[in-house]
Amino acid sequence: MSEKNLILDAVANKAERSPVWMMRQAGRHLPEYREYKERYTFLELCKTPDAAVDVSLQPLRRYDMDGVICFSDILVPLEAMGMELDFNPGPVFAKPIRSIEDYRALEIPPVETNIPHIFETLRLLKQELKGKGKALLGFTGAPFTLASYAIEGKTSKNFESIKSWSYHSPDTLKEILEGLADLVADYVLAQQKAGADLVQIFDTWAGQLSLEDYREFAAPYTKRIIDRAREHNLPITLYINGGSHLIPAMVECKPDVISVDWRLHIRDYLKMIPEEIAIQGNLDPAQLFAPPEQVREKTLEILEATKHRSNHILNLGHGILPTTPIPGVEAFVDTALNFKK
Repeated sequence: MSEKNLILDAVANKAERSPVWMMRQAGRHLPEYREYKERYTFLELCKTPDAAVDVSLQPLRRYDMDGVICFSDILVPLEAMGMELDFNPGPVFAKPIRSIEDYRALEIPPVETNIPHIFETLRLLKQELKGKGKALLGFTGAPFTLASYAIEGKTSKNFESIKSWSYHSPDTLKEILEGLADLVADYVLAQQKAGADLVQIFDTWAGQLSLEDYREFAAPYTKRIIDRAREHNLPITLYINGGSHLIPAMVECKPDVISVDWRLHIRDYLKMIPEEIAIQGNLDPAQLFAPPEQVREKTLEILEATKHRSNHILNLGHGILPTTPIPGVEAFVDTALNFKK
């Protein structure tokens, strides 16, 4: 049994091949996951550690990837603050933050107090993975994305509530973002304490911002988390969907890994991201619906383009789609496992 961890090797720029895992939740396309969904709601699954552990491990059993991501949700920190969350089918908050007074009325207790199930799931996963050489990945939403959900109350198309807030009262919005940054920093460090080898920050909605606005309303708060994590030797991956125009500011945040979507070719991203930062990505999730041979060709294209870098982590450019066919995933993962740099 090996303790060698290729994902952490890639973070350190010394991986002998590109490690591979899939964003999230990687198991949701599997029939064994759908069996759980018949018995649990999404939140019930997140809050039942034994079930969450099993669901987290399902993709590993199928594909023998190099990492396992803890089954959870990016909005967990908001729940820890006392915001009532439901899924119908997407995330919905019963009482969105509509004023700075609404935010100030929320309590921010130690994260372990209100969301102990996440850390129990991580501890159990760490035991399951012992000696297998697999990275255990935690994750969280970034402050801007968390604020977007908290203020909009649900997924939004135009993000008019948070954007208008940024124009009318930027200082009070920044007060919220600062508080969320401190909360998320505590959360990722608690994940490390529970066993996470690396934590990925998902800034799902930051792609809605211009580069100028990202530098003002997102980057400083993400960087605060990254700086705190670095003090504790916790590697951080930063991902923004639709964020190719934000790469310069992402680089300025100095994460250990930048995860990129599929909207540019990986060769273009390689030119934008310096070699001291690892790069993760970037197959289009819809590509997995193609015949396996086409999946192999596209995967090889990414691996060939990155073979000169020992800090590339193969992944999708966004989360795997629930209807994804298993043969496409098998072709993607097997191609990575058998590729020689």
